[in-house]
Amino acid sequence: MTNYEGRQQDLKTKLNRHLSKLTGQERDYYHALSQADLAELKTVLSDINNVFTLKLTLTAAEWICENFKLDYKVKSNLLKKIDAVKPNTNGFDIIIDEPKIVAEVKCIFPSNNSNKYLEAQRNGILDDAIKLISGKKQLSDTLNYYKFLFLISVGQRTDLALTTLLKPSIRTSDNEIIRNRHMIKVNIELLHSKNVSDLSIDKVYLKTLEFE
Repeated sequence: MTNYEGRQQDLKTKLNRHLSKLTGQERDYYHALSQADLAELKTVLSDINNVFTLKLTLTAAEWICENFKLDYKVKSNLLKKIDAVKPNTNGFDIIIDEPKIVAEVKCIFPSNNSNKYLEAQRNGILDDAIKLISGKKQLSDTLNYYKFLFLISVGQRTDLALTTLLKPSIRTSDNEIIRNRHMIKVNIELLHSKNVSDLSIDKVYLKTLEFE
């Protein structure tokens, strides 16, 4: 068993390693950064999930435009529209009127480098699938829309976590919220290489993506 070097050394090693990778310069950033520098860095890093979500949403839009063969003008307008939306704004992440497409985007990772999502993460995915079927105030009727739920991929861990998530439940519940989460699973389909011409508006297609 490796001896623990100590809290300061552990934090110093991690901080220096990552900042050296980003800057291309090996330095002792741990001691070089002032309180003000660390406070600014903390502020920047607090938005990291918003960075993930924006990048994945733009990647999802690119995927939709490529696979549905949307022209440059539609694609350009869609990307601009996504970029103009403030973080944590209510509503669907992507809406296209022609063809009718609605999508949600989630940047969640299997917990602690495992192959499973936490309960709150699982519930979030299933609740988003329910909203894609039932609609939101922004778009209350999604009946005639192709429905997508895009998730960030970290390879096999994501695939295994989703396989576990979508297993039919063997338990029943009197709680309406829990019951709806169990029932929505039959409407969710993992999307791999299926041609978009074969898609159904009755399904929620779960697609994993990576961005550069």
